[in-house]
Amino acid sequence: MKKIILIALLILSSVPTIYSQKKIWEVNLKEQLYEVGWIKQSNDGYIIASGAKGLLAMNNATGEIIWHNKELKAIDKNTFLTIDGLPLFYIEYVPIAGKTRGIIINSSNGNIVYDTKDEGARIKNFSLYPDNKIILFELLKDKTRKLMCFSLESWSKKWVADLGESKGLIQKYFSGSFINQGPYFSKENNLILGIKEKIYTINAETGAIVWTHEANKKIKALVYSEKNNSLYLGVKKAKTLKVLQPATGEDITPGKLKLRGTLIDVRPDKDNNLILVETEGFNIIDPQTNEFKWKKSFKIDYLDEVIPHEKGLIAIGKDEKDGTISLVDPNGKKIWTSKVKGYAYYITPTENGVLYVSTERSNILDYDKGKDVWDKDVKFKSIPAVTFDEQEKKVMLFENKKGYKFDLSSGKIDLFAQDIELENVKRKTPLMAEYVAGAGYLIQTPQHISLLTPDGAVKYSKYFDPPSSIGGLVQVAQLGLNIAGVDLDIKGNLDNIKMLSSLSGGALRVSNDQTDAVVEESVVAGLYTGPDSSSMTPVFEVTKKRFFNSKSIQGHKFIVAKIKSENAPTKHHIYMINKKTGAIDTQIELLDKTPNYFIDEIDNVVFINEKNHLISAHQF
Repeated sequence: MKKIILIALLILSSVPTIYSQKKIWEVNLKEQLYEVGWIKQSNDGYIIASGAKGLLAMNNATGEIIWHNKELKAIDKNTFLTIDGLPLFYIEYVPIAGKTRGIIINSSNGNIVYDTKDEGARIKNFSLYPDNKIILFELLKDKTRKLMCFSLESWSKKWVADLGESKGLIQKYFSGSFINQGPYFSKENNLILGIKEKIYTINAETGAIVWTHEANKKIKALVYSEKNNSLYLGVKKAKTLKVLQPATGEDITPGKLKLRGTLIDVRPDKDNNLILVETEGFNIIDPQTNEFKWKKSFKIDYLDEVIPHEKGLIAIGKDEKDGTISLVDPNGKKIWTSKVKGYAYYITPTENGVLYVSTERSNILDYDKGKDVWDKDVKFKSIPAVTFDEQEKKVMLFENKKGYKFDLSSGKIDLFAQDIELENVKRKTPLMAEYVAGAGYLIQTPQHISLLTPDGAVKYSKYFDPPSSIGGLVQVAQLGLNIAGVDLDIKGNLDNIKMLSSLSGGALRVSNDQTDAVVEESVVAGLYTGPDSSSMTPVFEVTKKRFFNSKSIQGHKFIVAKIKSENAPTKHHIYMINKKTGAIDTQIELLDKTPNYFIDEIDNVVFINEKNHLISAHQF
């Protein structure tokens, strides 16, 4: 009998156990809000809930109601936006009588720190400038553009400046900046910015307009040079590049900055000279004289970009079928020119040469002669998934069933995996990659997770059916590129291009990288009070840990899946999957078919709004 029991125990111990979640708290908001339309999480972790009887915040650890604003009823979820790196969020409130109000709220205490009611405007966009201790908010009042300066020291409005009328179609919610150029902070402590064909210069302390300039066509480039305190203005189809005095707007063009084609860009190089790039070639502007350094501009076909580098200036020409890469010395003389087959949608300098990825082929051109470094071209049919192997100090690239290891220092690339079959993954599936220490490379989408070992073997590959509604999930953007007016069918994830650029520039861990990388904390912005700099007390400090490290938790990935059954209703589960093993370590069953939920991946908690009044927190 004892032997039978022992055998049964051994059998049971060999079956993988899926642990259910631990419910931390549950709060019924029927009385406070009647119906809860949605829940969100603020940057400092609090749960923001909107309902028919107001807007409130709950302590994410206990469910305790921190504050309740009964005036702000039935807020549209689409208007909710957290302000990066700060315990602030923005919402739009539509009263029964009156105009729509844009409101900024301190999420920790519910205080309204700014209300557009006085201006009768709404917020369209914002930019944070920690060094200047301000946030610049772009507002729209009917069709009038306004710029509001918000102080991070006083947490109040400093000033509002009028920036003319918007004549185009205005979208309802945040849809990008209406500022096309800048803003720049000049030597005179003015803000300089360009909007379409106009330049506005604003006193940074008072918001007063210092001077304006209107070009006859749209501004193509506006660059401020700190080295010589000059403002360079390039206008579409103009024959000359203008130089303006930033303090007054006076035209101080020397008379010899003639353009022979269409202006593409004006940018500084490593020596603080200015590179003028136009369709007919590029030249260097001497900041001491504001004149061209070279007698003749350097020309290549389809010139699109110039990258300054210690080895020289890398000139890039792009066309749908063929391109060109040239290395040019500081005197404007060609060192070498190489042809590139296909449209080169990614080009960057590395230690060993110029890396390019085109629609037809990929290779590295050495700095000496512009010859191929790799013996064989690497052909990517879609944008590869990218991550950095911290043990081997190499970049891992995965695309079209193949895995490559790329040494950024030597430029050497090795094929370490091929014919890799991943479940429900096609060539154009927009994959992301993540390095998992001691295990390999996680290849993933919102509904897919696979682990590729460093030697090229697939440890596991799993796909989970998406839920009935995936509105609560962070979606990976698909990329059907239309670059520079060229109609291309390049699939993949745009974040991989950004990742490649960061890696090539020496940033092995970046904020949009999905590795578990950011472990140090640093203050992004803060507010302090006290009699002097040595006796300051922090009112708040914004650190990277809470505000910027919420994409992935160490060791696990969350996936929400739909579970079908022939004999029972369809169910929805949230799974917490072990990255190293692929095992489902814990799970939670969702009661509603289309619940409103989100996952706090910092604290391993899922928050759910079910039956439009029951808010619960579940610990994984």
